[in-house]
Amino acid sequence: MRNYKKFLLLVVLTMTLSACGNAAKRKVVIVGSEPQSSQDNTGNTEEKNAEPSRGDTADQAEELAALSYDAAPLEPEVNDDPKQLLGIDTKALEALLGKPSLVRKESPAVIWQYNAENCVLDLVLYDSVTSYVEARDEQVRPMANRKCLRRLLLSKQ
Repeated sequence: MRNYKKFLLLVVLTMTLSACGNAAKRKVVIVGSEPQSSQDNTGNTEEKNAEPSRGDTADQAEELAALSYDAAPLEPEVNDDPKQLLGIDTKALEALLGKPSLVRKESPAVIWQYNAENCVLDLVLYDSVTSYVEARDEQVRPMANRKCLRRLLLSKQ
């Protein structure tokens, strides 16, 4: 009985180790690689459709690792800091944001309203200078001034 347990243990260990060995022999396939052609000394070109050698695979892995991930930005960079709007006059404001969607006079203030995607930006001006900035969404809930200004600036480009 004791020999039977030893034999069984030996079989299990052998199967486990052979499974590990088979995993190490598996080929690594790099998606998107194309067959390369090479010339022998007779000038004939042949396609290398055969399995890549370990050196080729390592070279391809290094090339992939060296690729730059500097993709084009999804949105252009804009200065979306709402503090830049404070203290500027109407001409500078129009140069930056364009004509307002609505101008409302509430003496002594004038409110310029800009509409962007799902938001409204109100600028309160006293003596033709911006004093206050406030943003809200389309359900008239307060929202971040920066977020709304960003949407507005991007819509102007």
